[in-house]
Amino acid sequence: MTGPRQPPQGDRDGRAEPPAPPSDLGTYLLGLSRAVTRSVEEDLAPHDLSMTDYAILGTCLERAEHTATELAALLPVDPSRISRMVSSLVDRGLLRRRRLRTDRRIIMLRLSDEGRELALLVRDRIREHDARLTGDVSEAEMEVFMSVARRIRANSASAQEPGPPAR
Repeated sequence: MTGPRQPPQGDRDGRAEPPAPPSDLGTYLLGLSRAVTRSVEEDLAPHDLSMTDYAILGTCLERAEHTATELAALLPVDPSRISRMVSSLVDRGLLRRRRLRTDRRIIMLRLSDEGRELALLVRDRIREHDARLTGDVSEAEMEVFMSVARRIRANSASAQEPGPPAR
């Protein structure tokens, strides 16, 4: 038999501590992902953008031009889906295509003026959202979090690589 039930421990402000996170990484990350994406999706919805649409536009903000192949390598999206999404963004006037003069087979993608304006607007709203979520998280804590996340992604990537053939 155990002793009397202890009252919940409070944090430094005397508030009850939240329940412990799930013990498996996948469940914990799913909850974190939902917390982050919920408001971002609300910011994107009035512009009829998905998270991947915005990722394409945001990537094009960082560097003037990309090929669809480069976008597929930078974003966690398969190449055929990138092609469909790029076509949709071109049809909406948010991206423009340009063939290279030196090699007409290569098509470069860049933001249109409307696409740049929309990407900047949405990026600023997402940054405001991120600031609200991380307002009481120190810079050092964010650095540790990002470092751990990078290591987990690297471990996942190396686990996906084929090993030596079996003999």
